[in-house]
Amino acid sequence: MLELLGFNLLDSSAWLAQGQALLASYGLIGLFLVCFFSASVLPFPSEPIIVIAAKFFDPISILAVVLVSSTIAAYINYWVGYRGLHPFLVKREEQEEHKAEKWIRKWGAPILLASPWIPFIGDLFPVAAGALKMPARTFLFWIITARIIKTLAVIGFALGLFKLLGW
Repeated sequence: MLELLGFNLLDSSAWLAQGQALLASYGLIGLFLVCFFSASVLPFPSEPIIVIAAKFFDPISILAVVLVSSTIAAYINYWVGYRGLHPFLVKREEQEEHKAEKWIRKWGAPILLASPWIPFIGDLFPVAAGALKMPARTFLFWIITARIIKTLAVIGFALGLFKLLGW
């Protein structure tokens, strides 16, 4: 069983209860770790935890934690690609990585705006950007912008859902 802080990463049916317990026990540090690992090496979505976090924490704190953790993870993946270490250090599908490189070549750095929204292959965009030697400042500008947009959208969804449900 794959666990992080007692959170079973492979049992999606228990995510709601586990996410609530994780945030109750570890607070924003738990959110940081989930978002960091989600944006780096483990193929699971962080959105359910962000939605749960919106019930317990203010939106600015959530945005700050998610932005910092996911940007650090994305930059590590960028660096791995830049240094040519991706065949050794990143668990990946080579064909999917080549697809990400092809999209970056076709659309340029702005395609990074889509990376947080595309399941599985989106996590490979930072590796591909590094492998293609995209300038670090360019990469960080686009990835931070993408993370802000996505996190605000998820928080907005959560707050709207809570209002609709009368929570």
